[in-house]
Amino acid sequence: MEAFDEDLIRALQLDGRAQFSALAEQLGVHRTVVAQRVHELIESGEIRILAAVHPRAVGLPVQVNLQFRITGPTSPVFEHLLSYTNVVFLSEISGQAQGVVEVWAADLEDVGRSVRAIQAIPGVRDVQFSLYDRVLKRLRLGEDPDPNQLSFDAFDIELMAQLQLDGRLTFGELARRTGRSASACRTRVLRLLDSGVMRIGAVRSRLNATSSVLSGVGILLSGDAEGLASAEELLLSIPTIEFAARTLGRYGLIATIAARSIADYTAIVRSIRAHPSVTHVDTWIHAAVWLERYEWSLDRLERLQLAGTPLFPG
Repeated sequence: MEAFDEDLIRALQLDGRAQFSALAEQLGVHRTVVAQRVHELIESGEIRILAAVHPRAVGLPVQVNLQFRITGPTSPVFEHLLSYTNVVFLSEISGQAQGVVEVWAADLEDVGRSVRAIQAIPGVRDVQFSLYDRVLKRLRLGEDPDPNQLSFDAFDIELMAQLQLDGRLTFGELARRTGRSASACRTRVLRLLDSGVMRIGAVRSRLNATSSVLSGVGILLSGDAEGLASAEELLLSIPTIEFAARTLGRYGLIATIAARSIADYTAIVRSIRAHPSVTHVDTWIHAAVWLERYEWSLDRLERLQLAGTPLFPG
């Protein structure tokens, strides 16, 4: 069952609105098995299926990864960070550092304010900074959207708000909640998905231990642009890598691996270390994920719309 759950959750991460019949055919089981297990996973809180809106669409095009050490108790630091509205990922990790946090920001000045605020938290020390230069893979958000494909209106924003609460709402239910027709809802939702601005998928609960091993790697590189491109291709070829980015700062590349087991994780790290352009790899295990935020108040998007501000700055 654990192997089946992993395959099912992975499929739902890629397409949270996939039909049960399509999932059943993909996994080689009966439709009723898929329907029952998806219902159980949602009811137990193991997964939520919801829409994720790309950071550029909410005016937050700058993303940074911060690792930090903690002196003294760790829980008060993480509880403090939970109150930061621009923190989208927060994890207690094993290794030389005790915590990692991802922050989305409007610009570099906003980043500076966030970093200084985190450094000022009692117990936090040795904050290491990596700015995402280019996101190579982001399982829950996909590729960067094309700013020319879509302009927003209040209807789009209302649909995104509803789907952030439940990504599997039917077009009929969306029609009832928005006061529009089901066909109009279908057209708009598909346009949002096709543009890359919004993606719907499963988010799993990771605060408690699960059957998968969530880990991170920070990679130092030597060599030219060709070697960097080759290392990036290696990361993108590994199916269980959920996130990968080219970064400026401490590392040249950062990736998140959702391995099936410690043995699987070890084999992946060995393959990365063996790449000729890789000079060093730091590794850490996400022992407890405190926050993985995809639901956003769309007030910011509404303000941008009313102000006539471009939705895709930078």
